[in-house]
This record gives sequence, structure tokens and C-alpha cells, in this order.
Amino acid sequence: MKTIILEKFKNYFTPIDFTDQSILIEIYADDIVFKDPIHEIHGIENLKGYFNKLNENLIKGSFHFTDESIVDNKAFLSWEMDLKLKRPKKNVKASGISVLIIEDKIISQTDYFDAGELFYENIPVLGGIIRSIKKKLSR
Repeated sequence: MKTIILEKFKNYFTPIDFTDQSILIEIYADDIVFKDPIHEIHGIENLKGYFNKLNENLIKGSFHFTDESIVDNKAFLSWEMDLKLKRPKKNVKASGISVLIIEDKIISQTDYFDAGELFYENIPVLGGIIRSIKKKLSR
């Protein structure tokens, strides 16, 4: 059952199409807890709303899953994400890992990624400052 849920999960995000959310009730539990470096969302309806909001700014996007490991009821998925956004009008790439806890469905999803790389570096003015700081720190 876990591998079926994982395959449905990966297919949903490759490519990203948040307009069709019918599959979400098949892969996520009603009381799903979704966390990333910026958000914490509780419940399937709130997750649907979050995906709808993301979709409003998305021209196209996809996840490329590069590795996976399953230990008991936890799945670890490494990924690379490629987004084409309306605002700012540009392509954004990031890599990260999702940790899924699966019972009959996914009850918890925690995404780990560099929020600066994905979000803050793409904000006018702030992005330049963050890139400059990162450059200085890497010397």
C-alpha cells in the first residue's frame, strides 16, 4: 500500500498541476500535517487551499525525484524542483527532501529545502542582498 501511495504522490507532482486536486484525498489523510521552512498546514482542506494559492502564481513546474528510501512507515524522497513563475517572471530551481509518514495515507509531510534559494533570493532588492551575503560567506 505504501508504494502505491508513493507512486500516486510522485505522479501528482510530476509535472505539477494543482488544478486537479481529486487525487489528494487518495494520498493524504484528512488530518494531514504539512510542514516546510515557511508554512505549517493542518488538514486536507487547508492543504488544498495552499496548493490553489501556489497554482495562481505558477506557469508550469515539476519535481524530479532523484532518490527514495522507505523505512517502516517513513518515506524519504530527494527531489529537484523547477518552477516557471508569473511573479517574479522567472524560472526558479531548488533541491530538497520530503519526509512522508504513511499509514493508510500520508499523515505527515515535512519538506526540507533552502528557503532563501527558493523564495527570498527571488524577491527584488532582498534577493540581491541575500545572494551577496551568501557569496561573502562562501569565501
